[in-house]
Amino acid sequence: MKKAIIVNGITDMNKGDQALVWESYRIIQDTGLYDDIKVISLGDTPEEYEALCGQTIDRGMHVIQNLLKHPRRGKHHKDQLQKEGLGYLLFQIKNALSDYRSLTRLEKIIDDKSKTKKYFTERENETIQAFRDVDTVFVKGGGFLHAHGEKTAPYVMWYFLYYMNLAKQMGKELVLLPNSYGPFDGLTVKKQLKKGLGKSDLILAREHVSSNALSVLLERDIPVVPDLGFYLNMQPKEVGFEVLEKYGFTKADKIVGMTVRPWRFPGSSNPEQLFDRYLDSLKELIIYLNEAGYKVALFNQSIGPNAHEDDRNAIARLIDICDNEKSGLFTWVNENPTCDILKAIYANMYFFVGTRFHSLIFSMTSEVPSISIAYGGNKGVGIMEEFDLGEYVVKINDVTKENLRDLFDRAIANYSAIKTKLAEKLPYLEEQRLETIELIKKAVKH
Repeated sequence: MKKAIIVNGITDMNKGDQALVWESYRIIQDTGLYDDIKVISLGDTPEEYEALCGQTIDRGMHVIQNLLKHPRRGKHHKDQLQKEGLGYLLFQIKNALSDYRSLTRLEKIIDDKSKTKKYFTERENETIQAFRDVDTVFVKGGGFLHAHGEKTAPYVMWYFLYYMNLAKQMGKELVLLPNSYGPFDGLTVKKQLKKGLGKSDLILAREHVSSNALSVLLERDIPVVPDLGFYLNMQPKEVGFEVLEKYGFTKADKIVGMTVRPWRFPGSSNPEQLFDRYLDSLKELIIYLNEAGYKVALFNQSIGPNAHEDDRNAIARLIDICDNEKSGLFTWVNENPTCDILKAIYANMYFFVGTRFHSLIFSMTSEVPSISIAYGGNKGVGIMEEFDLGEYVVKINDVTKENLRDLFDRAIANYSAIKTKLAEKLPYLEEQRLETIELIKKAVKH
């Protein structure tokens, strides 16, 4: 039997990322080839480690120390949702340079146990030994390999590709589970991707737009299979309703679920104005939904680990914009459940308006008609197109109150047809999961 490590880290605070790691773990198990599967941790402080890894550890998965520290070192500023202050940026640059030197050194000395013991902690050396022993490094499903021309793009790409480069340097098998890829704008980005991914044993994309973008860059075929989040088995639907019941919802309510998120609008010259327009547009939609007799519920799809990934910050802004303490336009279901319980909650929705990518996957695989507000590369648009629902998506940069209301009205007008499409897709998804397992088994040695 073989050994596996899942990178680039577990993020229990983000329920989409949690689902991807849990489903990565399950699909590796189901190949029948691996009896030792480890998951790289995240978290730069003990508190972050518990928040980011605790639920996964409770599920019995073996979590090992991350070698890649985040440049922010556990320091987060909730007042810097759109852009970070100069002092905080310089702090991160200093840490990034230090990490680059340290981990570049590791690549050179990784086969020398005496040197790694000298320069790295005991827990880090346990991880280094795990990499020496491993057969296959799996990159969890996700959507982090993209760049929009930011000045930080060279470092960000090095950061995300680090474990992939390390795996191939050590002669390990490298499998990228279904990811989104692109765009690839920025200094050295394409060059780094060619180096980091060029010798992979298997690369899977989760939508055709990503497959096309990466296949052109690498000059190789990139098979397309569904996002692993589609396969998440939810807890019983009644478990989800019990959470909603605590907040005063009844089974007679037509609940429209909603996820919102902070977003910095990379590459934009006016991110604050675009973020305000995004929230104002959602406010107008919420008012419209109330007038039409729907109940609106806001959910925490992600609560960290940083301010930009903490949906509660965007919800708090929306509470202020809607004067929700007085108006009662929506209910904030302020919980931190596991991903399989959150999916069970979403299964009780009548309709869903999702910014968070995996909130849409959770809702649509529960046969809940949904519209998408797409951000961060190709994933939001691509995933709706895979369901043949591409007409029900708007990019976050283009959101207005008019197009959100129009999307909702069109989706409601085609409600039954959308539910039928979603139901028809589920057997296909299970077939695709089995196909993904076969692709992995063909790519790695037995």
